[in-house]
Amino acid sequence: MNRTPHFSVFGVPVRIDPWFFVIPLLSLQSRDVQGAAIWTALVFTGVMLHELGHALAMRHYGFAPFITLHGLGGLTHFPAGARPTDRQDFVITLAGPGSGLVLGGLLMVAEKFIPSQSPLVALALSDAKWITIGWSILNLLPILPWDGGLLLDAGLGWLTGKRRTKAVGIVSIVLGVGVGLLALKLQMFMLGYLGAMGIIQGLNRVNAGGAAAKKATWWERLHAGEDVEKELEFEVRTSADPTQRAQLAEMLAWARLRKRDFAGARLAVRQMGQFQPTISLRARLAAAENDPDQVIALLSPEAAASDSDLPLLVGALIMRDRFDDVVKLGLSRPLIADVASMRLFAAGAFTQSLELCTAERVRTGLGRHAYNEACCYCRLGRLDDAVTALQKAKALGCPELAGLPTDEDLAPVRDRPEVRALLVP
Repeated sequence: MNRTPHFSVFGVPVRIDPWFFVIPLLSLQSRDVQGAAIWTALVFTGVMLHELGHALAMRHYGFAPFITLHGLGGLTHFPAGARPTDRQDFVITLAGPGSGLVLGGLLMVAEKFIPSQSPLVALALSDAKWITIGWSILNLLPILPWDGGLLLDAGLGWLTGKRRTKAVGIVSIVLGVGVGLLALKLQMFMLGYLGAMGIIQGLNRVNAGGAAAKKATWWERLHAGEDVEKELEFEVRTSADPTQRAQLAEMLAWARLRKRDFAGARLAVRQMGQFQPTISLRARLAAAENDPDQVIALLSPEAAASDSDLPLLVGALIMRDRFDDVVKLGLSRPLIADVASMRLFAAGAFTQSLELCTAERVRTGLGRHAYNEACCYCRLGRLDDAVTALQKAKALGCPELAGLPTDEDLAPVRDRPEVRALLVP
């Protein structure tokens, strides 16, 4: 897929496939030129806002989104190697139709305050309500590959702790048949397309359910800490399917990495054949080889790194004394800010560590970040500022203050009367 963007919106890169405008063209029918132009503009705007809903939610969780507007709608892509949790996947998926429903509701309210409407304005409002509300409701039907089917998939995984591939596929087939029959009755092409895709995608899920479940089981066992190396070695040797063998070989590499068998992990990667390992695995192997430049190259731009990759990236940047880049990463990805500030402090980059501590105190309102600010201030010789920070920590609630009498980072100020007063219950 061509990933060269044509433009960006709120920092999100967007690419438009020439076939994107098939959607409005299918709906022209009896429209005149003005009506067709209104419909086309609103379809573009509606799909764009829908995908931005996904994209901004994705970015909220620290992933770098990329939007493609294609022949029959749009798609917001995760960065390569991203592994969102089921909860994150659910929220990101819901944000698309959710943004349409919110905008549609606002349009309905605004419509009441428009005293008189020309035919074109009335047409535009009618089209806009259908695009924002009507399409969002259809999109929420639990039919694959639309958002409703993906919500069911992620939601079941979130609630039960395991993806229910076959169940989601069966629901998609049943509802797809129902929607297809309704489309025949109403003679609606787009509705028929929605139903047909539900049947096809559902069948694919049901047929792939066994293989997907087996793969999920391996990952679950790995995450649970089981030693599955010998079993995976056997599976790799006996698998006749190159794609399946590559997936098993990557899992074998992960199993060996957990044992710090780096040579064995690299051997497993070579068994993947023509298939490339995920960026996360490649970055960990580069880190094992003490190659921070390769880690940085793999995980940059920083927004492309998955949450689990961020500590690797922080470590690599610090090894190259790129302290300001660590600060930028922590500010853009709050998930890693706390760890980044501690690693910067350990590296002696007290000014940069202080910047992240302050940002986290403002963002979270937690007293421990003010306490860490005080440690940075002491190391920088700004003792009055350290006292003020400790007072803030006390006001915000900070269990860490109990360790103040023995904390060597705060030795320059801990005997001050105003600091000793903070320890009084």
